[in-house]
Parts: sequence; structure tokens; C-alpha cells
Amino acid sequence: MTRIRRVLLMMSLMIAGSAAWFAAKAFIPSIGGVLQANVFIDYSFMELLYIFPALPLYMIITRQKPTDVIPLAPLGWKNAGFIVIMAVLTDPVLKLLSAFTSLFYPNAAAEITSGITAYNMPAAFIGITIAPAIAEEICIRGAVLSALRGIGVKRAVIVNGIIFGLMHLNPQQIPYAMFMGIIFALYVVYTHSVFSSMLAHFLANASSLVLSLLMPRDRSISLSVLLTAALVSFLCFLIVFKRFRSYNLGRILSD
Repeated sequence: MTRIRRVLLMMSLMIAGSAAWFAAKAFIPSIGGVLQANVFIDYSFMELLYIFPALPLYMIITRQKPTDVIPLAPLGWKNAGFIVIMAVLTDPVLKLLSAFTSLFYPNAAAEITSGITAYNMPAAFIGITIAPAIAEEICIRGAVLSALRGIGVKRAVIVNGIIFGLMHLNPQQIPYAMFMGIIFALYVVYTHSVFSSMLAHFLANASSLVLSLLMPRDRSISLSVLLTAALVSFLCFLIVFKRFRSYNLGRILSD
């Protein structure tokens, strides 16, 4: 099976899982009623359906083992530290892209977090930060990125980022999701570990969640301030990323 067919197969299985979940909510009132009471439980189940049954079916059809599809090398404390620092440094860029697209489209993330209460906070934390970090990384930085092997690192990470952006299906989210997708794919390429992108994804979503809860709804930061912060932080990110890349290339050579 060609690389493109494998990518299309995995994406089709993920879409089919989502479609089946929408159908279940529509035709089984008891499910719809529970999810209406707590929409964040709905988000968690949606994310789980990206993995089950999509991923097992994908491996059966393509005749691959889990280790062929998901890079599971140990991350290590030093790499975890690099990821945390780089997550902090890329956050202003994500905020800038989100603020810019919010000028033209409603801010989807802000609308979601506006529904968080003390009652649904645990479910919100799982549905917004933990579930996407696990499910989307296993599928997109695992199955999809592995299917793109052989086309070159640059092409693979760019295509992976584009796919990740488009799968959000929201014009406001697509630009910053594409940026995230490219960065996360680079982490996996150099660490050979999906745990690197899981950690980065979790930190990005958790940062947005915490900021949305702490910052007043009517308060915003000017684009000029965000642009300055994004440029400075991204230059720092490039310096840290170079050291991260060298460290992991050195590990490969020493093995």
C-alpha cells in the first residue's frame, strides 16, 4: 500500500469513528442526554474513537505491528526538559496566530472554555488537555507520520502539520494547529518518541485552558505586543531547538 493510501486510510477510519459517534448521539437518546449535561465527556469520547477502533483496523489492514506505527522510544528527562522549555517559547506564537485569526472568525477555543464550571472542570481538563494529547498524537504523529516515512523529513513534517491543521475543520484554529503539527512532528522525528509530542500537546492545551480561566473575557492583548513577544520567543526557540536536535542526533550516533 502506498504512503498516500495509508494516510487516507487512517484519516478515513478516524472520520468514520467520529461519524459513528454522531450517529449514536442522534439515534440513542440516553447517550445524547448524558452528553448534553457535560459536553466535555463528549469531547473525550470523540478523541478515544480516533484510536479505537480506527488504529487497530488500520494496523490489521496495513499488516503492521504497533511498533511499526507508533514510535515508543523512551523520552528521557533531558528531552522532557527541552520539550517544556520549547513549549513555553512557542506559546506566544500560538497566541499570536490565534489572536490574528480571531479577527476574522469566532475563537472556537474561547467558546469552549466559556462553558467550564466548577462542576465540569475535571471533565473539561480531561477532554481539552489529556484526551487530545494522547489520541491525536498516537494517530497523527504516530500512524500518519509513520506512513509518510521516505518522503524526507521536511516534506513529512509539513504534510503532517497541514493534515493536523485541516482536521480541526475550523478556519480560526487551522493556522496555529498547522504550526503546532509541524513542531510536534519535528519532536517525534528527532526523539523517535510520540511521548515528546504528547507532552508538548498537553502543555499547549493546558496553557490555553489556564489562561482562558484566569484572563477576564473582555480583556485582550494587542497584536503588536503579541507580535513582539512571538518574534523574541521564536528566536529563542530556534536556539533551544538546535541544541535539542544536536542532543538527539548525538544519541543516535552513540547507539
